[in-house]
Amino acid sequence: MPVPIVYFFTDFGIQGPYLGQMESVLLASSRDIRVINLMCDAPFANPRAGAYLLAALSRYLPQNAVVVAVVDPGVGSPRRALCLQQGERWYVAPDNGLLSMLSAAAGNCRLWEIDPSSLPVASASFHGRDIFAPVAGKIVCGEAPGLRVIDMQTMVGASWPTDLEEIVYVDGFGNAMTGISASSVPGFQGVVIGGHSIRRATTFSSVAIGELFCYVNSIGLVEIAVNQGNATEVLQLCIGHSVDVIGEDSVAN
Repeated sequence: MPVPIVYFFTDFGIQGPYLGQMESVLLASSRDIRVINLMCDAPFANPRAGAYLLAALSRYLPQNAVVVAVVDPGVGSPRRALCLQQGERWYVAPDNGLLSMLSAAAGNCRLWEIDPSSLPVASASFHGRDIFAPVAGKIVCGEAPGLRVIDMQTMVGASWPTDLEEIVYVDGFGNAMTGISASSVPGFQGVVIGGHSIRRATTFSSVAIGELFCYVNSIGLVEIAVNQGNATEVLQLCIGHSVDVIGEDSVAN
């Protein structure tokens, strides 16, 4: 039997006890579980930006993956806790839009609300440990967590656009990812941001050192970068910064 793998997608960072506590809960369910931190620096308290990143990263996960996604500024509030099944893959997350792009990307999804009465009493501030990780552990072990089927359209973010024309993530090199899937832009040629028109290139070595460019990154999103430089510093970018994409329709107009 293959080793079950649970992926964490969080905004916790690597400091503090949080990732370790969630992993400990999973290992209490089964010592055979392997945990991978898919992303631990998702945009802080920003499930809208996180939704586009999670959907893009999920394209590269195995079909039977179980994902615990916790970007949860509303923790402790009446917001629902959700399970989404996409084929053989499962996601466990708060109902704040974080799962919305996954349901938009596939038609074979089912959505459940987690019944809090089926779990031990949770703390007010750490549902990643007390709700989402325990439910993921039950799913991995083939147990049936307490779930109630709900309509996909009632999920927060169900009406959000398929592409988000904003910066959704800045990596350690200063490269700025957008929420735009390049495959959705016919004849993608570049972007306009902060008054700068930036042309498309294939990769870093396609332009001169110090030159701004945009490209289709490794997870299919439009990204802005500088060859051997820091695009975020050059352009004074931040998460949420608006981006206009240039495609064949834009050029024609």
